[in-house]
Amino acid sequence: MTKERSINWYKLNRTLHRDIGYLCIGLTIVFAISGIALNHAGDWNPNYIVERTEKAFFTNSDLPDKQLNTELLALFPNSAPIKATYWESIAQYKLFFNDGGAITANFAKKTAVYEHIQERVIFKQFNTLHLNEAKKGWIVFSDIYAGLLIFLALSALFMVKGKYSAWSLRRGWLIMLGGLIPIIYIFF
Repeated sequence: MTKERSINWYKLNRTLHRDIGYLCIGLTIVFAISGIALNHAGDWNPNYIVERTEKAFFTNSDLPDKQLNTELLALFPNSAPIKATYWESIAQYKLFFNDGGAITANFAKKTAVYEHIQERVIFKQFNTLHLNEAKKGWIVFSDIYAGLLIFLALSALFMVKGKYSAWSLRRGWLIMLGGLIPIIYIFF
């Protein structure tokens, strides 16, 4: 006669919850950091550092482009090579650098503005994943991650037995409150 082993569902649940939880730690940190960054996009640019400097500019627009470039470089010294220049309008000239910088000279307002755009390394990549700009492959991975989070939430309900379990009155109210907060926010 063979002795049949029964599965201890409580122990299996705890083991899966623990191991899946460890797997999700890094992903959760990435999504949390990018979520905070994207939530405050009105306060800062979460993908780029934008430096902007404006100066008075009294040069005449009749100058040849080469001389105009020299005058603009005197205002905003830059060692990066010039990538391109063009007249956006009769009163506005643009000069672009290979390093992401640009100078816009506005002859009507007598101002020149230097802008340099630099990628926020880590944040930009995290935000690309969070906003699903990576598309197909990441959709599958994100769906799996979301499923793992659902499993973690539901398996947590069965982690503790007795008076400290999720089924006790006090903890049951906390679970319901967690579900009600987004509903209350949406409708009220």
